[in-house]
Amino acid sequence: MEEGKSKEGNIVIAIIVGSIAGLLTAGIWGDIIAGIIAGYLAGGSVVRGAIAGFIAGIIGGLMLGLIILMLIPILSPYIQPILGPFTSLLPVLALLPVVLSMKVALVMAIGGMIGSLLARYL
Repeated sequence: MEEGKSKEGNIVIAIIVGSIAGLLTAGIWGDIIAGIIAGYLAGGSVVRGAIAGFIAGIIGGLMLGLIILMLIPILSPYIQPILGPFTSLLPVLALLPVVLSMKVALVMAIGGMIGSLLARYL
């Protein structure tokens, strides 16, 4: 590495790519991998990777909640016979990914720390 060059990446790009990767992957390992991607792209220090992973996890959960909220009116006629009187509670389902995004954000923050370490030493 040349003198004076830094391995810091663009944190905004890291957050955007990490959010998309978080939506595309599933499960705890998918969240860690998405965090590693965000942390690797953010580079720099461990704190930058953790911040990129954390924010990407929150944004990913919010995007999933919005997608579910937009799909509820489309899927409502098909779900209504199954749920019956509980159909009015369907918008609450959109809150579930938002609440779970805190878990995802913490896991992606850990992955972001790992990714930033990989960016520093590879």
